[in-house]
Amino acid sequence: MRALVYTAPHHVELQDIPRRIPVLGESEIAVTAAGICGSDISGFLGHSRRRVPPMVLGHELIGRRQDGKRVVVNPLISCGRCAACLSGAQNLCSTWRLLGMDRTTGCYAEFVSVPETQIYSVPDDLTDARAVMAEPLANIVHLFRIAAPLPFFRMGIVGGGTMGSLALLTALRLGVREVLVQDVSEVRLEVARRLGATLAVNVSTEQGRGDAQGFAGHGLDLVLDASGNTAARQAAFDLCRPGGLVVLLGLSQEHSEIDFVTSIRKEHRVAMSFAYTPVDFERSLALLTAGEIDLSPWTVEMPLEDGQKAFDRMTTAPGDTLKMLLRVN
Repeated sequence: MRALVYTAPHHVELQDIPRRIPVLGESEIAVTAAGICGSDISGFLGHSRRRVPPMVLGHELIGRRQDGKRVVVNPLISCGRCAACLSGAQNLCSTWRLLGMDRTTGCYAEFVSVPETQIYSVPDDLTDARAVMAEPLANIVHLFRIAAPLPFFRMGIVGGGTMGSLALLTALRLGVREVLVQDVSEVRLEVARRLGATLAVNVSTEQGRGDAQGFAGHGLDLVLDASGNTAARQAAFDLCRPGGLVVLLGLSQEHSEIDFVTSIRKEHRVAMSFAYTPVDFERSLALLTAGEIDLSPWTVEMPLEDGQKAFDRMTTAPGDTLKMLLRVN
């Protein structure tokens, strides 16, 4: 079968690889389209120790069963037997695995075999561009579920990419009173304004940093780091009010030095949000099916054969593209 194989940092190529036969309890899905996630980009750049070439990346997909029915797949596979799984925290499973990571083949291929438990049917009127967002949006649903913000909360979002934009749209549906988005890309900040941000500022300038702090005032109730680099993480703490909550979601850097003494004196609460549970995935899919969350105007589609061009674009000049969709079948 055709597959886009990550062969070396900054390089992917279309290859013909063996088609894996499903084992008991699995079904084969013919992949229609697959999204490029930030973690796939991290792997492509050679920054992920768990994505080692040669391998097929990708975990966001829309496809069809052998009977032709359209489906999406929850790519986070848990054991279902450990203490975390039995308590409903499948994202903390002791042996979780993800499509396109470690030794699990991803979905940048014509076919992928997954456990039946991971497959969800979708209606025909849900476009591929919206359906493929089920996995990234599930991360945001999970984040807000554990953060449990109070009504009329004021929020800050550090990072205006895909996850930051999904967080913005979700916060608006949860009753956020005011929401700040800060980034260093004016193009993405303009998208944030169109999506409904109260204020979107470019913090690469002194004026922008001052505007952000002026908006925050004594601090925001909930601040999300959707980027994951050290500067973004520190910015999240700086924007948070005394007694407020900082949620760390971004994974771009493994280590960061944070001014914890100041945050201790402000009694900041800190939550780490990782992935999602099956319940979060189902709620995400329901939001997309209802048309309440939609980033398709900022989704670009390219054929699998142009995978190298697609990754190059997303790593060097994404512009206002929030999701790159690779058309497979």
